[in-house]
Amino acid sequence: MEMKPKTGRKHQLRRHMHHLSHPIVGDTTHGDGRHNRLFREHYDAHRMLLHASCLTFNHPMTGEPVRIQAGFDSVWLSLMSEFGWQECDAIQDYT
Repeated sequence: MEMKPKTGRKHQLRRHMHHLSHPIVGDTTHGDGRHNRLFREHYDAHRMLLHASCLTFNHPMTGEPVRIQAGFDSVWLSLMSEFGWQECDAIQDYT
């Protein structure tokens, strides 16, 4: 699932996904305990599976655009391998 929020309101993505009955795995407040337990016990994923792959904003002093990209950690890479997802399928070009 890809989400592109325009603002950074606290828990915005977590609340919206919970409301749509698609909670984020590992979210202990707005998530589903059964899903969280399954991912902990069977996939060794002990945290919220929410990944910010790209953040863009204007620098507060210079006004210049800033772009920050992040790769996937070992938990994400393990899940991608387990489910047969290719890393390139999960990353989009944000240019």
